[in-house]
Amino acid sequence: MNDHTTAQSHTPLHPVYIVDDDAGVRHSLAALLLARGHQAQVFASGAEFLAQTDLTQPGCVLLDLRMEGMSGLQVFEAMRQRGSVLKTVFLSAHGELASAVAVVKQGAVDWLEKPCDEATLIAAVQRAACLSHEVAAEAQRRSLLLERWNALSPRQQEVARLVATGISSKEVARALAYRDPDRPIDPRTVDTHRSAIFLKLDIRSSHELGKLVEELGLTEGLAPRFS
Repeated sequence: MNDHTTAQSHTPLHPVYIVDDDAGVRHSLAALLLARGHQAQVFASGAEFLAQTDLTQPGCVLLDLRMEGMSGLQVFEAMRQRGSVLKTVFLSAHGELASAVAVVKQGAVDWLEKPCDEATLIAAVQRAACLSHEVAAEAQRRSLLLERWNALSPRQQEVARLVATGISSKEVARALAYRDPDRPIDPRTVDTHRSAIFLKLDIRSSHELGKLVEELGLTEGLAPRFS
């Protein structure tokens, strides 16, 4: 198998990226994963992997700890900084327990010593891939929520953040008038905004809106203040 080629069975499972500067390790792991139905793509360096892989798509990375050029830890940190949804299983022949504990705390799924047991490796790959899909799905859901929120006008966002607290339309109008006396608003207009907000955000209640606003980190300064 040549580097940067994809191996597939008739029923491919999750994509697995093998990053190791040992050609023998790369190809033996790829052959094992192919036999188990996974897709496998191999890279001889961390820099090549980072340059050629879509980090926004779910999958598993089998990442060697010590490589020429970028180390596995440097690649892992670069993935974190780029917000990758890929999940990592570290491989090492050096048994560095302290490093293993550190990267697992930082989000790595597992740390296996080479040569590792086939069943243990496959189980780690499957666990990492499943977790990656969960992370990707959550990221996609959050992205959709942000897209819907950003589709609101500035005034609708202002009203939405107040409605999210559970106060009445009359209280929303009062809070807005207190904040900006030059732009008064009546409760019926608040009701109109509320209906448009619920429609655009695909929600049905102030409670749902409150959870959405909290999830998107928009709760700061929500409590209305009156003189």
